[in-house]
Amino acid sequence: MSMNLLEECRGAKRIGISGHVRPDGDCIGACMGLYLYLKKELPQAEVQVFLEKPADIYGCISGIGDVDSAYGEQEQFDVFFALDTSADRLGEAQPYFEKAGKRINIDHHVTNAGGCGEKNFVDPHASSTSELICRLIGKEGMNREIAEALYMGMAHDTGCFQYSCTSPDTLRAAAELISYGFD
Repeated sequence: MSMNLLEECRGAKRIGISGHVRPDGDCIGACMGLYLYLKKELPQAEVQVFLEKPADIYGCISGIGDVDSAYGEQEQFDVFFALDTSADRLGEAQPYFEKAGKRINIDHHVTNAGGCGEKNFVDPHASSTSELICRLIGKEGMNREIAEALYMGMAHDTGCFQYSCTSPDTLRAAAELISYGFD
């Protein structure tokens, strides 16, 4: 199972990203990791991330100040990503997802195993959605800021790698991420 993120966004002028209501570390890490990646790889596209206001403890994540918590009236998005959730838990971002030209769902929850988008990348065996984003970006798309956001998300959903969802794949991904040299 795989997905080429850049191919899915080919030709898109407006790309939206959101996660579940009351976002936790994995939701924020996955959203910010994908946001930073798409901004880097698709500079011609307008990329927006919508989340309820993240807690101050996430202030260390690059780009966190770009998060839109106002959910104003927006034009239609060409592509909209629902991360770490099903559509019914997107809160105020749900209308953006529903109206988008292409809806993509990336999640690790067994309760959303079928996905809620036209394109779905759902793996209930993954520790976190951040781990899935890491897998999709790969080494060639990674940088320090993206790695830091994704590591934070993985650490959050694994209880700092203590929970049973932590697999050898999780630890290999985490080891690769910390090689980028963030604190």
